[in-house]
Amino acid sequence: MKACVILLSFLLLMPASAEEGQPEITAVKAGKILTISGAPIADGIILIKDGKITDIGTGIEIPENAFVIDAGQKIVMPGLVDASAVPPVRGDLNEQSEEITPTFRISTALDSQSKALKRMVQTGITTLYVSPGLRNVIAGLGAVIKPTGKTPEEMIIKEDAALMVVMSMDSAYGNRIPRSQPPYNFYYRRPTTRMAIIWMLRKNFFDTQEYAKSNEKDDPDLEILASALDDKIPVRLNVRRAINIRTALKLAEEYDFQLILDECTEGYKVAKEIAEKKIPVILGPFYYYPRNLGQYEGRDINWNNAGILTKAGVKVALTSGAQTQSIDLLTAAAFAVRHGMPQDEALKAVTITPAEILGVVDKVGTLEKGKDADILILSGDPLKVTTRIEQVILNGKTVYKAERGRKL
Repeated sequence: MKACVILLSFLLLMPASAEEGQPEITAVKAGKILTISGAPIADGIILIKDGKITDIGTGIEIPENAFVIDAGQKIVMPGLVDASAVPPVRGDLNEQSEEITPTFRISTALDSQSKALKRMVQTGITTLYVSPGLRNVIAGLGAVIKPTGKTPEEMIIKEDAALMVVMSMDSAYGNRIPRSQPPYNFYYRRPTTRMAIIWMLRKNFFDTQEYAKSNEKDDPDLEILASALDDKIPVRLNVRRAINIRTALKLAEEYDFQLILDECTEGYKVAKEIAEKKIPVILGPFYYYPRNLGQYEGRDINWNNAGILTKAGVKVALTSGAQTQSIDLLTAAAFAVRHGMPQDEALKAVTITPAEILGVVDKVGTLEKGKDADILILSGDPLKVTTRIEQVILNGKTVYKAERGRKL
């Protein structure tokens, strides 16, 4: 009887939030909040509940039971969105037994324990696009994920986010035509030239149009391609040289699909044409010189590629790059500003713009009420090389602190 009285007294003393199972509220206070979608907020407060931003602004009353993160005079901004990050996957990035593999899904190879995820978090990336590799002409479907979760399913926020098509010479690299002997490995396959790459794309798009007109609905590959031609899945086309960029624009117009240009090394040469057709561009890293067939493809680099495209009216997203030697995303933005890209556009190019291109701007990319609580706390101006990331909050939870230097 005495034990029951003690238990009843304990339950009565418990706070209402604990009784009702309500989640803890977190408040972030900062000297300056960069929302990206609007004007900066001085001495602002962000309230977080259930991993979402419930309120943001000045003069907000902080609940008594809230956990407060006081950033002092530091700067707070949205978590970075990397539209082309190092793939945190196991195994090959392509199904290389065939050249056309629309049904290949990179999400099936996600590795939630990948070391690349830890590095991304430490550099401020809270959302990223994972793409199939560049070895196939039509490589498959990419996914948008967050660098958190125990399983691939917990990481994915948008599956089938884009269909990867490769017009750069990567899809022909190493291929060879069997002459005096039969083929004995998968490198004896098409394409072997740029012309062959374009021919294969046209053939598959034409076959898809014919398939859509028919009553047959039994080909999974053509079903994916039909969804792309029906604007249900955007086509993300990897291309570097200006001549290929122009061809890509013609293909998109001819077959009427939603085009996203990827890498676009020589985009500055055709900036006006890209802008007129309102095609978004995901720029590859400025330091990357792809070498294929003994030649550098897209080697005619302009350090102000991002600035020229932006000035022309092109929607530009900056990336760290899908190579293991990638730089961090804020450094890529700082480099773009140094060579001519406006500062506000550079910040958008690593937050809201890639979120729009990837189709997840309703969740991430800005600090607004109702969006995911993905937040960075910085020691200073995000575009200064001396600034460091002090803290990373992902889905409302702190996942990295600079002083500890490790994932919590």
